[in-house]
Amino acid sequence: MKTSVKSFVIGFVTTASVMMSFDTAFAQETDAREQDNFSGTIITGVASIPEYEGANHQSIIPLVAGELRWENRYFAVDGITARANVLNSRNFEFGPVADITFGRSKDVKSGSVRALGLVDDAYQVGAFAALKLPTLLTEGDELRLSVQGTRDVSGVHEGWLGEVSLRYRLPVSSKFSLSADASVRFADDKYAKTYFSISTPGAEVSGLDAFEAEGGVKDLGASLTATYALTDRWAILAFGGYRRLVGDFGNSPVVSDAGDQNQLTAGIGIGFNF
Repeated sequence: MKTSVKSFVIGFVTTASVMMSFDTAFAQETDAREQDNFSGTIITGVASIPEYEGANHQSIIPLVAGELRWENRYFAVDGITARANVLNSRNFEFGPVADITFGRSKDVKSGSVRALGLVDDAYQVGAFAALKLPTLLTEGDELRLSVQGTRDVSGVHEGWLGEVSLRYRLPVSSKFSLSADASVRFADDKYAKTYFSISTPGAEVSGLDAFEAEGGVKDLGASLTATYALTDRWAILAFGGYRRLVGDFGNSPVVSDAGDQNQLTAGIGIGFNF
């Protein structure tokens, strides 16, 4: 992982929950915003994330996110993910997406994992699609089902990643809202080999058992975001997330012996809507 990159992003969070739940705090302003051609949101704060995927130590980093909206279209940067919805539709989203998978630096706290050597950050690009179902149980709520697929373009793992996620957003009051997310993520053999396999020479220098990881379901996750509008423009938010590495990703000695299958995130931030 490159410190210059990681210092300005959220990692391992169900990223849709941060930006997309923030808008609900301004429910009383929705009609006015929809009359404008252009609007946006900026969020800053602080977050606690795993040191790397599978780590049992946390890192404290700045939280940065933002979104520009034009009618129903948008461009959003939410931590490690950037996406653009090109459809002007209330119920459907589709467009390109790019994200980052953090590698492992020489500064990781686990001596065993550090002995396995450096792994660079990987940059992935792909596409996403989403279906939004508004006003299911009460006025202003929304259910969003999304799918996403990306492929490494940086030559680090050269593999594919996929994600299916479900989010329910509930405006508890005109100022307070909750957003709950659940997701399952997938990765192929190339990704598994790069981050979770241990070669025989790697086992000898690290003290961990040799392991050949295969792709499949990578993790299961859930998160909760709470947002409170302070004024018509300003709001605060807090979020917590949990992921469980499963299959070969959780059974790899990188995780089971030198790390943790349970991955936690948390953060707090303040946002400005314009």
